[in-house]
Amino acid sequence: MAIKFALAAAALLMAAPALAQDLDFSKIKCKEFIAAPKEQVSTILTWLEAYYTKENDPPIMFADKTMKDAKNLNEYCNANGDDDIIKAADKVMPVK
Repeated sequence: MAIKFALAAAALLMAAPALAQDLDFSKIKCKEFIAAPKEQVSTILTWLEAYYTKENDPPIMFADKTMKDAKNLNEYCNANGDDDIIKAADKVMPVK
């Protein structure tokens, strides 16, 4: 599992220059999130992990929490394709 996380993080770093577009998370529908390229999904998930972390928490991205949140977000979005990604994250990504 740690290897998958490391690969996703590496893909995110390599894809960063290719993602030269603004992302308004309140306008991204779950069905768009699910259909997005893996690099964009990684970018969105990374941003959500930071957004749903308490302000004074240490700057650590916990692999187990990230994987659990990704699974829960995927399940929610598959069942609620017309919801935006922020609504979905509000439901399944509690602040640690």
